[in-house]
Amino acid sequence: MASRDRGGAVKRRSAPSRSRPTKISVVIPIRNGEAHLGAQLAALAAQTYDGPWEVVVVDNGCTDRSIKIVESWRGRLPALVVVDARDRRGLNYARNEGAAAARGDFLAFCDADDVVGPRWLASLARAAARADLVGGPMEQTELNDQLQRAWRPSHPITELANWYLFMPFPPGGNCGIWADAAREVGWDEVFRFGASDIDFGWRVQLAGYRVAFAPGALIQRRFRPTIWSTVKQYFRYGVSEPHLFRLWGPHGMPRDFGKAFRTWRWLARSFPQLKSEGSRGQWLRVAAQCLGRICGSLRWRVLYL
Repeated sequence: MASRDRGGAVKRRSAPSRSRPTKISVVIPIRNGEAHLGAQLAALAAQTYDGPWEVVVVDNGCTDRSIKIVESWRGRLPALVVVDARDRRGLNYARNEGAAAARGDFLAFCDADDVVGPRWLASLARAAARADLVGGPMEQTELNDQLQRAWRPSHPITELANWYLFMPFPPGGNCGIWADAAREVGWDEVFRFGASDIDFGWRVQLAGYRVAFAPGALIQRRFRPTIWSTVKQYFRYGVSEPHLFRLWGPHGMPRDFGKAFRTWRWLARSFPQLKSEGSRGQWLRVAAQCLGRICGSLRWRVLYL
């Protein structure tokens, strides 16, 4: 077993040899996802993977029809488990509860509002033989209209992300990890929203585990439906980034003050030219993330702009 240092990171150890999983557990945290949950479950039912697998739905406090929708899919999915995680809200708490309840030796994480491709599980299973943590690509145009794509970056994710010029990481909504590694490292529940997948991917690597990309494990990603829900999402992303830096700055995560200056300059210069709904939404999203970084810097007592 690896141990944690004072910063919460897992100390490096030798990664075990791997083969193909004997059983995969698909973990889906959910809180009030009735609008799109059926499409995700239908996509899972259409998987080409021919090995044993199960679906572990984690109820993180649903008050809508989400769980009724899940129950209606019994018999159309190979196995279905509902985990009660209503006592504490939080995406990472739900992920950890799902990992604890899973019966597979390999865990595949996805979100309730996205749509997995038909070869998603099969591709993750193939990549699992050569790595401990695996990430797949994300297509971001099929489920989002033109205005939603104008508000935020919509270019596809075609490799492991490296947005912070430190270590690559897979998206939390499209990754697979061996169960022993997931339970050893664990999702950090202090991250309430945003950056948790980055922290998780980095800690997995610091623990000595291998990370790989599975090109065939495609997921269609769904954006937030309104500009104000997008602004709220990116404000929370911004708040979480100083927390990420506080943990990982000592390990080598850099700060890019030049990029921060260019972003604030763009906000100042472009504000008088916001004529279209798309450009206004983009400006608000960027401004919300910058404001979130200021708030997060104050909260975590570290400067990250």
